[in-house]
Amino acid sequence: MAWTVDSAFSEFHQNINLPGDHRTTANIRKDWVLRQLGTSFTVLDAFAMGSIPRFTALKGYADLDIMAVLHYERHIKGRLPSTVLSNVKRALGPGAGNVRRNGQAVTIKFQSWPDIDVVPAVRYVNDAGEVTHYEIPDMNREVWLETKPRNHASKVSQKSTDHGAKFRQVIKFIKDWNRRQSVRLQSYHIEVIALQTSADWKEYDWSVMQWFSQAKSSIYSCWNDGNDVSQYLTPDRAYKIQQAVNEAYSTALNAWYATAGPAKNQAAAIRGWKSIFGQNFPNYG
Repeated sequence: MAWTVDSAFSEFHQNINLPGDHRTTANIRKDWVLRQLGTSFTVLDAFAMGSIPRFTALKGYADLDIMAVLHYERHIKGRLPSTVLSNVKRALGPGAGNVRRNGQAVTIKFQSWPDIDVVPAVRYVNDAGEVTHYEIPDMNREVWLETKPRNHASKVSQKSTDHGAKFRQVIKFIKDWNRRQSVRLQSYHIEVIALQTSADWKEYDWSVMQWFSQAKSSIYSCWNDGNDVSQYLTPDRAYKIQQAVNEAYSTALNAWYATAGPAKNQAAAIRGWKSIFGQNFPNYG
């Protein structure tokens, strides 16, 4: 229960946030991946990425992504993404589950949290020996996708440093909304939209409304680091999530105006936000 929009969002964050620093656990899982893959592959590098190390993960819904950089000539060159993923799954042993739905990783289930998604990758370096980017497999389209995970993590960290804790908190609000949609945006897509959103990130309601406003033009095309991060969405799936974003934006605009306008109606605003975010968002009172 909450009497104001600000306290409602604070309680919402407590309900969905994954607390704590999980880097030790991430390193243990990473070392396990290295041991498993090391018997079959030359692994040049491995590191944790994704929502957990970027502190944008949801409680109860966070897996850990481990990028395993493989030797290109020995394991990547001339091979389809599906072949590479099958080889990685075989090397990971009996604990390996299915390839993740987006066709980019092999999921490993553990008895204790977290499960992990192993993402094989190839790295590219410039003449100075600096890594410029990575490519990861997409077996659904049998293509290799360019990605810069460390660059993206740095941007999220810098934005949070510049604008405060609400930046990451709003990302988590949107991820919780996203998980309940029939078509879901990738977490990376959500975070890129946040990076491109023009908000001061001082007020929860204004920042959330601005994210939905930015998202309205970022479903079919959303460019970051020279790549369109929306390309994983088929036209039909893009249409469905676009409709969901449009509806959420309309409701968010009304909820924001309920307190920003002359009425100053906290109860109406909280009801509006709850209609967007569901049971994890508190009631008024």
